Amino acid sequence: MQKLLLTISIVVIVILSVLLAVILQDPQISTVEIDRDRAILSAEISAIQTESAKYESGLIKSLIEVRLAITRNTLAMLDQKRTAFIRRVSLNYRLDSQPVHEASDQELKLIVDDLSQAERKANASKQEAARYSGGLLQAVALMKAETDEISVSQLRLKFYSAKHGIPIPLPNLSDNVKTPTQPPGKIVKDREAL
Repeated sequence: MQKLLLTISIVVIVILSVLLAVILQDPQISTVEIDRDRAILSAEISAIQTESAKYESGLIKSLIEVRLAITRNTLAMLDQKRTAFIRRVSLNYRLDSQPVHEASDQELKLIVDDLSQAERKANASKQEAARYSGGLLQAVALMKAETDEISVSQLRLKFYSAKHGIPIPLPNLSDNVKTPTQPPGKIVKDREAL
C-alpha cells in the first residue's frame, strides 16, 4: 500500500514538474512586456488626443486623426495578443500559407533604425513648423510634420507587429502594374498642339 502511494505521488510530482516546465519555458512574449508596450501606446494616444483638441477641422486635424487611428489599431492588436496570452490561446498566424513568427533581433533592429530616422525627420519638421507664426507657410509645414508623424506611427505598428508575430498583409503592387500598350491621348505634331 505504501509503495503504491509512493509511486502515485512520484508520478504526480513528475507530471506537475513537467507541466510547470512547459508553462515557464513558453517562448511567447510575457504579458509584462506586452503591458509595457501597451502603456507606451496609451501615453502616445493621450498625447495625440491632446494635439487633436487644438484643431477644430481641416487637413491637419484629419492627418492627426489618421495617426490616432493607426495608434489605436496598434493598441487593439496588443490587447488581443495579451488576452490570448493570458487565456493560453495559441495565436498562430499564416500569411500566404506560411506561418508567421516573431521577428529576429536583427529584423527588429532594422525597424528601430528606420523608426529613429523617421522620428528625427518628424522632429525636424515640427521645429520647422514652429518657426512660423501662422499663414500658408505654417500650414504647409504643419501638414509635412503630420505626414512625418503618420510615418512614425506606421513604423511603430510595423515594429510591434513584428515583435509580437502579428502579420500585416500588404498588397502585392506588382499585380496592379500594367504596361501601357499605347500612349495616353492623341499624339499631335507641334503645330497642331495649339
